Amino acid sequence: MGRKILPGVGGRTNGLGYLKAGYFLVTTMVGAGFLALPRALADAGWIGVPLIILCGGSIGFSTTRLGRSWLLMEERKICFGCVIFTLVGYGIAFYILMAGMMNSLVSDVSVCGWIIIFAVIAWPTTFFGTPKDFWPISVFAVVATAITILVILIQLYVDIPLHHDQQYPNPTIVSFSLGFSGILFAFGGVSVFPTLQNDMEDRRQWWKSVVLGFSVVLCLYLPIAISAYVIIGDAVSSNILMDISEGINVTIAMVLDIINLLLTNIICFNPVAQAFEDIFRVPNSFNWRRVVLRSSIVIFEATVALGVPDFGAILNLIGGSTIAILSFIFPPLMYMRLMDMQKDKTWEVEAYEKTIPLWERIYLWMIVVVAAIGSITSTVSALIVILDPDTLGASCFSNFQLSSS
Repeated sequence: MGRKILPGVGGRTNGLGYLKAGYFLVTTMVGAGFLALPRALADAGWIGVPLIILCGGSIGFSTTRLGRSWLLMEERKICFGCVIFTLVGYGIAFYILMAGMMNSLVSDVSVCGWIIIFAVIAWPTTFFGTPKDFWPISVFAVVATAITILVILIQLYVDIPLHHDQQYPNPTIVSFSLGFSGILFAFGGVSVFPTLQNDMEDRRQWWKSVVLGFSVVLCLYLPIAISAYVIIGDAVSSNILMDISEGINVTIAMVLDIINLLLTNIICFNPVAQAFEDIFRVPNSFNWRRVVLRSSIVIFEATVALGVPDFGAILNLIGGSTIAILSFIFPPLMYMRLMDMQKDKTWEVEAYEKTIPLWERIYLWMIVVVAAIGSITSTVSALIVILDPDTLGASCFSNFQLSSS
């Protein structure tokens, strides 16, 4: 008689509990997204407020279905290209964002110079192990993000007398599309979620991590997005830290966020490196092949960042394309497809519910259809911005002395 397999068991001994996994989940999402969320709200207009809540809830729901799909079909290579594109895009966006903030603090070095410096700093951290090996990183990242958001909120309200005649124009199709992609970028991180779930001691507890993580993220996101848009209006930039008055508290917030982004980059880089090491059969140990492969990825990310050092353009492209696909479209489709497949005789009948309620199926299809429309329009809008001559002209290869101001 064949061995019965219980989906969701088979986690790692001494793996992550759902609380730790929830903290990692928060870390992967709030690294850079909250800084650009006010601009995304300005692009989408006031409808962006319920859209943020709707996106957070829908992506959270889709993530639980992604977790179930991961348990049901763990050995398949699904959506590899989208995952790699998204995580590499995160690395590119992190370099640009850190360079812009550091240039505002130390203007003697250009944004382009800081991109290279941060790539060199990040390079040795790419040789770390799996997420469960650097649990303290998530603790610091969440604390640093919370402090940064608190500083921004306080400074925004202090700066109220400096802002007059705020404008809140109605969104156009293009601006709403860019706002939608910016909101999706803020809820990115799905590419790393299977890795986190795989490192859990009991992977059936993943849904608890999702509820915890997305609840914390919404509590962090909504106050800063709404406050910044109300106080600054449509003039808010793609990095809210650049819109508040300078001071020691803002400097501390920038430094904390830069450290946070460096640490978040470790978590996001790891799945990319592991995936390519599997493809090229690199031994699972520190060796010269690992050094060459991971160094090549860092060099590629830095080169693209130098070519298009526009944080807003990169986040809109990633948010509107692969994050929308990975967060909204693939998880529901994979889950429904797997649940509709003929029941695998190696699983216990009681171990897993094999039917989808009608209300859930309708909701999943609504997520897929809305996301598909939004993804197409957002990606096209982002590409139009990137291919604009003004954007292409602002490249480190044509002007190495670019400034964030």
